Amino acid sequence: MTEKRPLSWWKSPRDLLRQILQLDDSPHHVALGVAIGVFIGMTPTVGIQMILVLVLAFLAKPFFRFNNIAALITVYISNPFTVLPIYWFDYKVGTLFVEDAGITKEQFEAALTYKGFAEWWDTIVTLFVKIGAPLIIGSLVVATISGTASYPVIRWLLRGREKRGGGQKNEITTDTPGNE
Repeated sequence: MTEKRPLSWWKSPRDLLRQILQLDDSPHHVALGVAIGVFIGMTPTVGIQMILVLVLAFLAKPFFRFNNIAALITVYISNPFTVLPIYWFDYKVGTLFVEDAGITKEQFEAALTYKGFAEWWDTIVTLFVKIGAPLIIGSLVVATISGTASYPVIRWLLRGREKRGGGQKNEITTDTPGNE
């Protein structure tokens, strides 16, 4: 009997990837879930990312389906350890398109420091008012590129797993509502 280890994404990204690759769904749905999760995870929405995934899954259901678990796992690409470097990178990319607010990395880090919900809300307001335009534009650029790039990579990994005999037997090739 194999002992199942708890998901420890902060210790080993391989464990995270392994969990995603073991999901029982079509390669398309898992890869799309990862792409959506990466997109949301790369935006300054920490604290509401899981809610955004669930709302999107509900709203998209009549049109297309994605693996919710894959999306929920991958939103944690931004976590307490990675949020500062990701958001700083988003901000710097955004400054290529709009005027730099003149924020240093130390000021940016201070703006992300909070304790409790009230300070979290103040942090969100500061991010969107003071640093808003470059951060939002940069995050949309980075999220779009990251999410788009993650789809073919995950799909390729899942197809490789299928060829080795460890994957799904059927893949749904169209996403029409009656074809799930």
